[in-house]
Amino acid sequence: MAIDKITVDVKIEGEARATEILADLRSVAETLFYPMKLVGFWDYQADMHLCPQEERRQTCPHKLPPDHAEHVEYVSTLQRERRASIELSFPHAGITIFLS
Repeated sequence: MAIDKITVDVKIEGEARATEILADLRSVAETLFYPMKLVGFWDYQADMHLCPQEERRQTCPHKLPPDHAEHVEYVSTLQRERRASIELSFPHAGITIFLS
């Protein structure tokens, strides 16, 4: 099953600045798609993600080069292990949140 991909593009005219805090964006995502909940995220600026393999004290296969034999796409892991069905991207913050 394909994951639904949604982009929340925040455009600002003026001095205001949209939040880039993961907890705030999680609240936005879960409010927009209630009753769905966060099952993963990737913060590209901090180069950090919620990794099921690392939670099990295994090696993370998501940061390996794409041509590496043990590389696994993060979204594939979340779909298989956590039933992620929505990929919600916040380009202004460099964060993608996955919901199930």
